[in-house]
Amino acid sequence: MNAISKLHHSRSAVNPELVASTLSAMPNIRVTAKREKNACHDCRLNTLCLSKNLDAEGLAALGNIVKTSSPLRKGQHLFRQGDNFSSLFLIRSGSVKSYSNSVSGDELGVNFYLPGELIGLDGVYTGEHGSAVIALEDTFLCELPYHALEQLFTSQPSMHRYFNELLSRQIVQEHAMTLMYSQKTADDQLVAFLLNLSQRFKRLKQSPASFRLPMSRKDIAGCLGLAHETISRLFSEFQRRNWMEVDGREVRLVNFPSDGLTH
Repeated sequence: MNAISKLHHSRSAVNPELVASTLSAMPNIRVTAKREKNACHDCRLNTLCLSKNLDAEGLAALGNIVKTSSPLRKGQHLFRQGDNFSSLFLIRSGSVKSYSNSVSGDELGVNFYLPGELIGLDGVYTGEHGSAVIALEDTFLCELPYHALEQLFTSQPSMHRYFNELLSRQIVQEHAMTLMYSQKTADDQLVAFLLNLSQRFKRLKQSPASFRLPMSRKDIAGCLGLAHETISRLFSEFQRRNWMEVDGREVRLVNFPSDGLTH
């Protein structure tokens, strides 16, 4: 039976190995295995995550442990408070909210994460997550199994150094959040919140003066410890002062009270 006949004969119950071996026996036909593309190689965020400054070997090593999957859909939890910790997550696109629940069910310690930022660090120390994380919009994530990541640090010192930089950046960001809470007035708290978002969008090489808020007014109120009505009133007041233009969640900072804001 020649090669073509063998293919026709096996049509009713295709055996992939038989097809591959048959095709390889035919002249002028090359069989190539499909290779999975390294998830880190062409990522647009590779200057903001652990792949920064890695050589080809380091990129390959990181790509071998990174897990990517279907997007986390809006309103879907990545993990909940008290879940076991096993991985860190880095946002590729989209945004999430972290929060803890009080005994009465209120959301406390609300925070937001944007592309290039790490999630799950609260679980490293205790072995379980101290807060829940929920998607504010469809969000793509890279999962970094923590034990595999630790093993990589021994052979990739530059990755370990940048991981420490990411940790430091998270600490600075959380310190900025603490400063927001310490502002004397609700006006100052919202100004600090919007300026913080502005700088984070700038780091993503997006406009620091014109951006879409991924979170609701209610979420902002939860983050700042203010009433929902107060946040809505302040948005209207800031527009009346010609500090900003607002269209739904689209925000444009015009004459905002800050130094060095790039329009």
